[in-house]
Amino acid sequence: MQDQNRQYRVLFVDDEPRVTNALKAMFRRDYEVYTANSGDAALALLADTRIDVLVSDQRMPGMLGSELLASVSQRYPRTMRILLTGFMDKKAIVDSINHGEVYRFINKPWRKEAMQHVLSEAAQASDLPVDLYASKKAADDTRGDASTRANTTESRLGRALLMIEQDQTVRHQIRRFCAQHQIQIYGTQNPQQALAAATSRQNIGVALIELSSDTTAAIQTINLLRQARPELIAIVLTEEYDANTAVDLINQGQVFRYLAKPIEATGLHSALKNAFRRHAFLRENTSSTNRYRVEKPVGLSASLQAWINRIVQPKLQK
Repeated sequence: MQDQNRQYRVLFVDDEPRVTNALKAMFRRDYEVYTANSGDAALALLADTRIDVLVSDQRMPGMLGSELLASVSQRYPRTMRILLTGFMDKKAIVDSINHGEVYRFINKPWRKEAMQHVLSEAAQASDLPVDLYASKKAADDTRGDASTRANTTESRLGRALLMIEQDQTVRHQIRRFCAQHQIQIYGTQNPQQALAAATSRQNIGVALIELSSDTTAAIQTINLLRQARPELIAIVLTEEYDANTAVDLINQGQVFRYLAKPIEATGLHSALKNAFRRHAFLRENTSSTNRYRVEKPVGLSASLQAWINRIVQPKLQK
């Protein structure tokens, strides 16, 4: 249940006034509702009003929803960001994850019950401490304190990375990078090995998971890793971008970054540096893991479910 002591502020953004009017009428009893019919109008409102949850359509003239979320992520990182999706192109998929750090995708046409559930979770999460170095501006403003805390935590815990990647060339590239940056690496071949490593080695802060032909298994693996270790940061490696997969990766895995193959060295360095910083922040601010909460998995195989019951479930109950 959301905090009854105050009414959270929700901003709905859609270029069609009939849509924003309908959403306002639907949720005005539960929230202090604001509306905007363009990305520019939304940013103007955000400049003067503290918004807890932003819900934006993707396809809008002038500024796409993914572009709006990227801007809000930089300027107002505390605001929880939700994207309504219909059709999304490749760039929109990458931007909404890598730059917008969207909390949830909601498929259109949406259902009121589903929307209400996501809004309630997002509103409560907006009260939690935010990782300020997720925002470049905030990082510049707090560089001394935040960076020092992150580096101190990483030094104390050690840095380790979990990897599931079948391509030998990519594995060697990642291993070379880890050797150069004093990052311990655990290579695994399947979900069971990955879960065993993550639940037994607390110094693992980041998981690099390839999206193979079996994307369902990859998404389930990420979901289970995040449930067992909510502070674990997941990065996916992929050759193809698919909108439906992106929706599941966020809703069920809260992936931190989407990296394209072949991996570009600068992009890998930036993603891992920021991922370890995020992990350090979440280790020190455990309640903030709810800002990156994942949905429960569905349709697990019998063997994987048995493994969870025997190995992972006891970890979740502690």
